[in-house]
Amino acid sequence: MASNEIRWLRLATPNGSFVMVPLDHGVSVGPVAGLENPRLALEAAANGGASCVTLHKGLVPLASSFADRLGLLLHLSASSDTAPDPQDKRLVATVEEALRLGCDGVSIHINVGSATESRQIEDAGRVATACAEWGVPLITMAYPRGPKVKNPHDPKLLAHAARLAAELGADAVKLPFSGSAETYRDVVHGCPVPILVAGGPTRGSFDAVLKDLKAAKQAGAKGCSIGRNVFQHADPTKAVAAVAAVFG
Repeated sequence: MASNEIRWLRLATPNGSFVMVPLDHGVSVGPVAGLENPRLALEAAANGGASCVTLHKGLVPLASSFADRLGLLLHLSASSDTAPDPQDKRLVATVEEALRLGCDGVSIHINVGSATESRQIEDAGRVATACAEWGVPLITMAYPRGPKVKNPHDPKLLAHAARLAAELGADAVKLPFSGSAETYRDVVHGCPVPILVAGGPTRGSFDAVLKDLKAAKQAGAKGCSIGRNVFQHADPTKAVAAVAAVFG
């Protein structure tokens, strides 16, 4: 078994699937609905059966009390939606810091096609090197975004972003959905590490979210990363449980 697969399995459920609830939105957009009280979002993730949560270092002490039920992924990238270039992700933490905080893994964000893509790729390579040296799982969030990106859900762009992240050393890649199982299957086929489908902005219909997750799973996705569509749900715990059931 490859070393990256061993690291991946440390964060997955017993059947190898993966349900992540990202709670890193406070840095990019502030205390949005559902995240005013992060403890409540953590409780919903734990009680609903999520595999892990992603969060910035300032919330790790709060999340530590849930560490017996949730894996903790330290998010290393950050930018604010109020910045001149919100797509310019910067490293704000290190792999070593994640280990000192007792986290189980790290995540980074690459905006493939952005004006600062080259530096983000360089950062991703350095993070992957550190993860390999310390044996820390790395989830890379790879999003097609930039001046030349007309459709961020274009299967060809998604396939490129996924492959880029994998070849830079990601153990798994978080990626937007293309819109259908047929087109997403090609994306999954071209990526040598597990793909986690991203939830994106809150949808008008939670059933539509579940439908897309089922299609992504049919295409070969090994799990998902669903944030706003669960913590902004009227019953976040129930929503997390419904998502977990798809990949259970």
